[in-house]
Amino acid sequence: MMISAFVMIDVAGDHTKSAFKTITRIPGVKTVHAVTGPYDLVVQIEAETVELLNELVLSRIRGVDGVTKTTTAIVLNL
Repeated sequence: MMISAFVMIDVAGDHTKSAFKTITRIPGVKTVHAVTGPYDLVVQIEAETVELLNELVLSRIRGVDGVTKTTTAIVLNL
């Protein structure tokens, strides 16, 4: 069973467009949306394990140029 999460991302300055393009190419990223409000991007991700989800957020997404902060919400299936 895949683990799904939403990652809300703050991006520095005018890096939003380049961060958007880079994040869309990361394996495990399902959707990327530029949004209004307190965050710049909202990303839906999936991974097979918590460890892979951790790698996806902490290394791949946070490693994108311009990304300054992430907030992750793991989807709970009720």
